[in-house]
Amino acid sequence: MHQQPNVVSAALRAVGNIVTGDDVQTQVILNCSALHCLHHLLSSPKESVRKEACWTISNITAGNRQQIQAVIDANIFPVLIEILSKAEFKTRKEAAWAITNATSGGTPDQIRYLVNQGCIGPLCDLLTVMDAKIVQVALNGLENILRLGEQDAKNHSGTNPYAVLIEQCYGLDKIEFLQSHVNMEIYQKAFDIIEHFFGTEEEDSTVAPTVNPDQQQYHFSSDQSVPMGGFHF
Repeated sequence: MHQQPNVVSAALRAVGNIVTGDDVQTQVILNCSALHCLHHLLSSPKESVRKEACWTISNITAGNRQQIQAVIDANIFPVLIEILSKAEFKTRKEAAWAITNATSGGTPDQIRYLVNQGCIGPLCDLLTVMDAKIVQVALNGLENILRLGEQDAKNHSGTNPYAVLIEQCYGLDKIEFLQSHVNMEIYQKAFDIIEHFFGTEEEDSTVAPTVNPDQQQYHFSSDQSVPMGGFHF
């Protein structure tokens, strides 16, 4: 690792831009042992470096399942989840994208790993922030987890274990509150989650408006005109 912070920041930006490309380009970066360096940078004393590292990882976890597994094998997710819980909001945002992307493209076992590492509570905490886009990211991640829990419940003739965890984290209360959100996409997503994973047959499904469902995975192109960390849409 270079000793000059400005060199590290420039190199990190270059790597981050490369992994906004396709899976082949991302794999070239992974083949250069980038994840070891990114793991180290997540503990940088500079918040801007930690944020940029999270942003870079979020584009890696938007790749294929082998690339998500490489992030798991590098033991990066426990650090990301800690960041999601405790860091400054601008860095938490990038960590949220990284985790939600992994819940979208990951295998069932990979998603279970994320749950076992404790991602549900921090995602639920993001449901009360003012940033509407991050609320949507958190909702999408929780929905992906709930969908897996629903399948597990069907296979074992039981209850959805992840719905129970979300309730224990007061996530259900927060999702219910989002049904009064001024953003119609958030309202619709919250309504759908409540109806599908927590609702009863007696509830009237006709009261919700119809909007196009959000794409569940995000892979972002680089743009030097946007701030460090970029805009994800």
